[in-house]
Amino acid sequence: MDAEAPRTHTHKAYTDADGGRWCEVYLDTYRLPSGAETVQHRVRVGGGRTGVVVLARRGDDVLLVRQWRPTIGRWAWELPRGFGESDPVSDALRELVEEAGLVGSSAAVVAYLDVDSGMLESEVAVVEVSVPGGAPLRPGAAGDGEIAAVRWWSPDDIAKAVRAGELRDGFTLAALGASSAARG
Repeated sequence: MDAEAPRTHTHKAYTDADGGRWCEVYLDTYRLPSGAETVQHRVRVGGGRTGVVVLARRGDDVLLVRQWRPTIGRWAWELPRGFGESDPVSDALRELVEEAGLVGSSAAVVAYLDVDSGMLESEVAVVEVSVPGGAPLRPGAAGDGEIAAVRWWSPDDIAKAVRAGELRDGFTLAALGASSAARG
């Protein structure tokens, strides 16, 4: 078994205006098994609560939303996702309503992800949700203007978009892979 590298010092470098409800940045010092010390950044989002990524299914099709991502400077197709507020299943059902106007059922956590183990502290639950056929899509039903479009994607559509570099969001790709592994 590999030896652990204990944290020996923590310095909070940033806290958002809401007292860390959405984002905190830490500089942590660790003692490596070799005895050397290293300093690493650690980001805590959502108060450290488990986030959620929603894999909404209608048969074999998967729901993706399109929104502007300022950090990458472009529009992105991705699975609905959000900060944790209660439990992953409830959070997933809430996000699905807010981002697509859909009410899901048969929701279950299929995996937990460490989406950036080099910097991001919080884990993310992948929640699969069944959505009945024929339910109308309402992009950005929450009215906050974040979601520009919502669309059902077939497995072939997803594969083509990944190959073309049009679908590259890490949360989405990791969740799709985890779901595929869970399904066998």
